[in-house]
Amino acid sequence: MYNEIDIPLTKEEEKEKINFLKERKFSDFKIHPYYDRGSYIKHAVEIETIEKIYPQFDKIIGTFKRPANRGFKYSFIYKLEETRSLILCFYLDENPPKFFNAYFDYTKQDKTLSRKIKNWMRKEFSKKQQ
Repeated sequence: MYNEIDIPLTKEEEKEKINFLKERKFSDFKIHPYYDRGSYIKHAVEIETIEKIYPQFDKIIGTFKRPANRGFKYSFIYKLEETRSLILCFYLDENPPKFFNAYFDYTKQDKTLSRKIKNWMRKEFSKKQQ
Protein backbone atom coordinates (compact mmCIF):
# COMPACT_ATOMS: atom_id res chain seq x y z
CA MET A 1 0.00 0.00 0.00
CA TYR A 2 1.22 3.47 -0.85
CA ASN A 3 1.99 6.09 1.75
CA GLU A 4 -0.83 8.58 1.32
CA ILE A 5 1.13 11.80 1.80
CA ASP A 6 0.68 14.64 -0.68
CA ILE A 7 3.80 15.38 -2.73
CA PRO A 8 4.00 18.99 -3.92
CA LEU A 9 4.66 19.36 -7.63
CA THR A 10 7.73 21.28 -8.73
CA LYS A 11 7.05 24.53 -10.58
CA GLU A 12 7.90 22.78 -13.86
CA GLU A 13 5.56 19.84 -13.11
CA GLU A 14 2.82 22.23 -12.00
CA LYS A 15 3.06 24.20 -15.23
CA GLU A 16 3.09 21.00 -17.31
CA LYS A 17 0.05 19.52 -15.55
CA ILE A 18 -1.97 22.75 -15.62
CA ASN A 19 -1.18 23.07 -19.34
CA PHE A 20 -2.36 19.47 -19.75
CA LEU A 21 -5.71 20.51 -18.20
CA LYS A 22 -5.89 23.68 -20.30
CA GLU A 23 -5.61 21.61 -23.47
CA ARG A 24 -8.75 19.67 -22.56
CA LYS A 25 -12.36 20.35 -21.79
CA PHE A 26 -13.68 18.70 -18.66
CA SER A 27 -15.87 16.50 -20.86
CA ASP A 28 -12.67 15.02 -22.40
CA PHE A 29 -11.98 13.20 -19.13
CA LYS A 30 -13.48 9.80 -18.45
CA ILE A 31 -15.34 9.78 -15.12
CA HIS A 32 -13.82 7.13 -12.86
CA PRO A 33 -16.38 4.92 -11.03
CA TYR A 34 -14.97 6.15 -7.69
CA TYR A 35 -16.66 9.51 -8.22
CA ASP A 36 -20.17 8.18 -8.62
CA ARG A 37 -20.59 4.80 -6.96
CA GLY A 38 -24.09 3.58 -7.74
CA SER A 39 -25.27 7.18 -8.28
CA TYR A 40 -24.00 8.12 -4.81
CA ILE A 41 -21.69 11.13 -5.16
CA LYS A 42 -19.02 10.73 -2.52
CA HIS A 43 -18.43 14.39 -1.69
CA ALA A 44 -21.62 16.04 -2.97
CA VAL A 45 -20.03 18.15 -5.70
CA GLU A 46 -22.20 18.02 -8.79
CA ILE A 47 -20.65 17.62 -12.24
CA GLU A 48 -22.26 20.92 -13.33
CA THR A 49 -20.36 22.76 -10.54
CA ILE A 50 -17.11 21.04 -11.51
CA GLU A 51 -17.59 21.88 -15.20
CA LYS A 52 -18.12 25.54 -14.29
CA ILE A 53 -15.04 25.83 -12.06
CA TYR A 54 -12.65 23.51 -13.97
CA PRO A 55 -11.60 26.05 -16.68
CA GLN A 56 -10.80 28.77 -14.08
CA PHE A 57 -7.12 27.81 -14.05
CA ASP A 58 -6.05 31.17 -12.61
CA LYS A 59 -7.70 30.08 -9.33
CA ILE A 60 -5.38 27.07 -8.88
CA ILE A 61 -3.27 27.75 -5.79
CA GLY A 62 -1.84 24.29 -5.12
CA THR A 63 -0.97 21.09 -6.96
CA PHE A 64 -0.07 17.77 -5.40
CA LYS A 65 0.38 14.16 -6.40
CA ARG A 66 0.19 10.78 -4.71
CA PRO A 67 1.40 7.43 -6.04
CA ALA A 68 -1.28 5.38 -7.83
CA ASN A 69 -1.32 1.98 -9.54
CA ARG A 70 -0.48 3.61 -12.89
CA GLY A 71 1.43 6.82 -12.34
CA PHE A 72 0.03 9.37 -9.91
CA LYS A 73 -3.21 10.84 -8.61
CA TYR A 74 -3.07 14.61 -9.15
CA SER A 75 -4.96 17.14 -7.02
CA PHE A 76 -5.58 20.73 -8.07
CA ILE A 77 -6.75 23.20 -5.43
CA TYR A 78 -8.97 25.98 -6.76
CA LYS A 79 -9.35 28.88 -4.31
CA LEU A 80 -12.92 30.15 -4.57
CA GLU A 81 -13.13 32.28 -1.43
CA GLU A 82 -10.90 32.98 1.57
CA THR A 83 -12.07 29.84 3.38
CA ARG A 84 -13.59 27.84 0.52
CA SER A 85 -11.68 25.82 -2.06
CA LEU A 86 -12.55 23.07 -4.49
CA ILE A 87 -10.13 20.18 -4.90
CA LEU A 88 -10.33 18.35 -8.23
CA CYS A 89 -8.53 15.02 -8.53
CA PHE A 90 -7.41 13.27 -11.70
CA TYR A 91 -5.50 10.27 -13.00
CA LEU A 92 -3.55 12.11 -15.69
CA ASP A 93 -1.07 9.31 -16.43
CA GLU A 94 -3.80 6.92 -17.61
CA ASN A 95 -5.09 6.70 -21.15
CA PRO A 96 -7.63 8.12 -21.39
CA PRO A 97 -7.03 10.47 -18.45
CA LYS A 98 -9.68 10.21 -15.75
CA PHE A 99 -11.43 12.50 -13.29
CA PHE A 100 -12.07 10.67 -10.04
CA ASN A 101 -12.91 13.00 -7.17
CA ALA A 102 -13.99 16.49 -6.11
CA TYR A 103 -14.62 17.98 -2.72
CA PHE A 104 -14.90 21.34 -1.04
CA ASP A 105 -12.46 22.37 1.67
CA TYR A 106 -13.53 25.07 4.11
CA THR A 107 -10.18 25.89 5.70
CA LYS A 108 -7.71 28.68 5.06
CA GLN A 109 -5.63 27.22 2.27
CA ASP A 110 -2.39 29.01 3.10
CA LYS A 111 -2.19 27.04 6.38
CA THR A 112 -3.31 23.80 4.70
CA LEU A 113 -0.73 24.14 1.90
CA SER A 114 2.01 24.96 4.38
CA ARG A 115 1.12 21.90 6.50
CA LYS A 116 1.13 19.58 3.46
CA ILE A 117 4.55 20.82 2.35
CA LYS A 118 5.96 20.45 5.90
CA ASN A 119 4.62 16.87 6.11
CA TRP A 120 6.21 16.01 2.77
CA MET A 121 9.53 17.60 3.79
CA ARG A 122 9.49 15.71 7.12
CA LYS A 123 8.92 12.42 5.27
CA GLU A 124 11.73 13.13 2.79
CA PHE A 125 14.11 14.05 5.62
CA SER A 126 13.24 10.82 7.48
CA LYS A 127 13.98 8.75 4.37
CA LYS A 128 17.43 10.32 4.09
CA GLN A 129 18.18 9.60 7.76
CA GLN A 130 17.58 5.84 7.32
